[in-house]
Amino acid sequence: MHPDVQALLAVQADDLELYTLEDRLVSLEPRLAALEKERGRVEGQLARTRHEIADEEARHREALGRTETHRALVERSQRAYESVTTTKEATAANAQLEQTKRMASDSERDAMQIAGRIGELRHQFADLEKSLTDVDERQTTARAELDAERKVIEEEMAEARAKRTKASIGVPRPMLSTYDKVRVRKRGATLVPLRGTSCSACDTMIPTQRRATMVATGHVEMCEGCGALIYAA
Repeated sequence: MHPDVQALLAVQADDLELYTLEDRLVSLEPRLAALEKERGRVEGQLARTRHEIADEEARHREALGRTETHRALVERSQRAYESVTTTKEATAANAQLEQTKRMASDSERDAMQIAGRIGELRHQFADLEKSLTDVDERQTTARAELDAERKVIEEEMAEARAKRTKASIGVPRPMLSTYDKVRVRKRGATLVPLRGTSCSACDTMIPTQRRATMVATGHVEMCEGCGALIYAA
């Protein structure tokens, strides 16, 4: 086998190792995404509950404001009722007084109901905060393991890249450039041997003259069938 081809095969072996390491690194992403999804679900519930509490507190302030207004109307209606001098005026004043009392009572009931709802939401919010703390504590080990795995893989990738760079020095630049262009598309075994008269990757027949050139010079040819680079072993 031609030395240039041997050198390029060494580079390909390093690339295949890098592809494996890259796949291992990518395989960590779903595990991390699952952790983020779990935490994000609780965080989302917390945010929604916080927003609901703010809305209910605004409604409660409005209800208290209405209650104060209606209580003032009750007092004014009471004074008006006490100052009437005729039966007709008394009837009208009493109706007005009863109406303002109902309004004040309704406002007070609304304020109490909203206050109860706020209390429930705050209790729910506290439970969600505890749930988030529990999730974080439970995920601490899993995240640490993921970080450790990522660090190991990244260190192995750095070593593999350095090894690949060293190996590529022995490959002629034109041959390496052609190989790099093809491997980016294939991301796998790019350089394959000639098997008999055909490409070993797809069995496409290679013309006699091209085969002879490959054997004589160590030149690599691109397969017209699958696009792989072929060498004569």
